[in-house]
Amino acid sequence: MKKTISLLLAALLLGMLFAGCGIPGAVPSSNDDVDSGALLPTEDKTPVDEQSNGSLGDNALGTGISVADSYTAYLDAKNALVGKLADGLSNNPDTAFSSLSLLGVTMADLALMPVSLFGLGQVSMEAGLGFFGATGVKYSESGNRYTVSYADKDGIQYDFTGTYDAAADALNCTAKMNGAENIYFEYRKTSFGYVGQYYFINEDGTTSLYQLAVKGGDGTLGLSTVSGQPTQLNDGESADFPKACPEWYSLDGNSITGVTSDGTQLNFAYTPAATE
Repeated sequence: MKKTISLLLAALLLGMLFAGCGIPGAVPSSNDDVDSGALLPTEDKTPVDEQSNGSLGDNALGTGISVADSYTAYLDAKNALVGKLADGLSNNPDTAFSSLSLLGVTMADLALMPVSLFGLGQVSMEAGLGFFGATGVKYSESGNRYTVSYADKDGIQYDFTGTYDAAADALNCTAKMNGAENIYFEYRKTSFGYVGQYYFINEDGTTSLYQLAVKGGDGTLGLSTVSGQPTQLNDGESADFPKACPEWYSLDGNSITGVTSDGTQLNFAYTPAATE
């Protein structure tokens, strides 16, 4: 069963990556001749002031960390937690199909790919988005505010705006598709790790909310459908705040607890998949 679920997840991820599948902000390329080495842009030697349209970005403010480095650190923590939860759920016969609930928060990284290039300048932004077929890339920085706009291969227009609070190590971001806001995303560093949330307005008008808290190697992910944008994170959230969602999954050491989409309560030992 676990192998079937793993293969299904892999197939869904690959299908969405190469077919778009309506993921907000995703701009897969239709160029089948692109060499795989183009996935990672070559090192950009363009001077910082030329890349950022005259702004030196976060490092110039004396923070010692760029927004791109901050986002990468957050993603490492978030994806480590989601990976363990997916591993545990799919490795347990009674919860194997519940692992599919984690697909949306996994694909969120693809939808928010432009955010990973904040602070790196016009050249890097064009190189990164260009691999996915984006055209008309326009990027700018003003202090701690970052904006980028572009069109995908189908002519759909995307606009991302982010604000990074270096003192709090917190990023707040919104995205629009053809002028209509469809993504709200934020994360912030806390005394115990990270908290974050993703709010998507889907093309059919439905909404999806993912809230998470990462505490060391443990943490909790909550899933919900809500009618409006969630309240902004304020550093007052506890490590359990995602449990307010009707569906949630939590890892604490070698124990996974949670509530599935149909209301079933979970409590079982986390058994990592065997490595070959």
